[in-house]
Amino acid sequence: IHFTPHQDLTSASVQAGKPTPKPWPQTEIIIIIMTVASSKNGTCRKKFRMAALDLDGTLLNSNHDVSDATVAHLRDLHARGFVVAIATGRSAACTAHIIEKLDLNHGITDADGDVTGFPLVCTNGARGLRVGKSFSDVDEDLPPKKNSYSNPFLKRTLVIDEELFHDPLSKDLTLKTLALAHRLGCVTNYYHDHNIYAAVRNDDQMELTKRYARLTGSSELYRYLNNDEEEEDNEGNAYGYERAMAMGPPSKLLMLCPTERLDEITDLVRAELNGDDDAVPSNDNTQSQQRQQHQANVIRGTPPFFVEILDPSVHKGHGLRRLCESVDVPLEEVIAFGDGDNDLEFIRMAGWGVAMKNGREEVKDASDEVCRWSNDEDGVIKTLQQYELEGKLLFPKMMGGME
Repeated sequence: IHFTPHQDLTSASVQAGKPTPKPWPQTEIIIIIMTVASSKNGTCRKKFRMAALDLDGTLLNSNHDVSDATVAHLRDLHARGFVVAIATGRSAACTAHIIEKLDLNHGITDADGDVTGFPLVCTNGARGLRVGKSFSDVDEDLPPKKNSYSNPFLKRTLVIDEELFHDPLSKDLTLKTLALAHRLGCVTNYYHDHNIYAAVRNDDQMELTKRYARLTGSSELYRYLNNDEEEEDNEGNAYGYERAMAMGPPSKLLMLCPTERLDEITDLVRAELNGDDDAVPSNDNTQSQQRQQHQANVIRGTPPFFVEILDPSVHKGHGLRRLCESVDVPLEEVIAFGDGDNDLEFIRMAGWGVAMKNGREEVKDASDEVCRWSNDEDGVIKTLQQYELEGKLLFPKMMGGME
C-alpha cells in the first residue's frame, strides 16, 4: 500500500461518498520502520541456548578485564542452564584468569547429569578444551612449569579435563613462517603447550613481546630463546627456534611488528604463503576450495601489532563447530560475539553473529546484527539481556526439556 502521510484525501472521499480518513501521522511510520529494521539483516525470530564469546575487544574491556556486572549476569545465565563458552585467539593458559573470575562452576551439565569442563576454543580454533577445577593443593604463586601435555594445570587450581581437538602447524609451514619472519625482521611467538617461545634479537622486539604480554597477561608464560652471539640464525637452527621445535609443533605462530607496518607485513605474509588470492571473502565457496590449497590461514591481528599464522584448515568457526558437537548444541542455536578479523568465520557460521559496536567494519558487514554497545559498555550482557526480554534465549526446565 502506497500512502503519503499528510496527503489531502478529502475531495476524493467526498466524491466517493465515504467518510474522510484522518491523516496517518509521520511519527507512526517512523516507529514501524525502526521496528522492522532493528537488526541489520532483518528481525531475528530464532531462539538460542548458547553464547560463544570472543575475549579481547568483546567480553573484555579496554583494560583487558571483565566487569563485575558481566560476571554476575553470565553466572545467572549459566545457573539457569544457558551455555556460555569462550572462543579466543589466546592460548589456553592466557584465558585461565578470565575463566577463574567467571567461576561458572567450570562446566555444564550433560545429558547424564554429569558436570563437564568449561567449554573453551583457544588459539583461534586450533585447540578445543574442557577446563575444570582441581581440588589439589596447588601453590597459587607458581606458574605452569612443565612443557608437556601431560601437565593438565593451566593456572592455580584450573586443569584441562579433556582436550577435544588440536590442529597444530606442520613442520614445513612452521619453518617457512619462521624464515619469513626472520627476513622481515619480526619476532615470532611460538605457541606450544602452556608456553610462548620467542627468539628476541633486539630491544624493539623485546618491547613488542612485553606489549603482548601486558595485553594477554602472559608474562610468566614467555620462554626466551637466547643464542650464542656468534651463532647466526638460519635454517639449520630454525632461525633461533630449534629448541622450541624440539618440544613439538606450534598451535599457532604470531609475528609481532610495529603498528605502522602491520598492513604491509600482513600482505607480504599472505603473498608469500598463499599467493595473492587471499582477498576473496571467506564465506565464498571459492574461498573454501582455495583454503584447502593454501599453506596457511593468515589473520591480521587486533589490536593491530601482530599477524597470526594457523594451519590452513583452522579458524574460529572451525573450532566453534567442533566444540558444539562436544556439548551437543546445534550451531544454529549459538550466538557468537566478536570484533576482529579472526572472528569473521566464527560470526558467519554461528546461528546468529553479533559484531561489537567497536568492531572492525569487515566484521560488522559479515554479522547478522551490530551491537548497540561497545566492549567498554558491557555490550555482550546488555545484548543478552535484550534477547532474554524478547524471548530469544532457551533455558532447561526444572524437570528437563527445553522451554
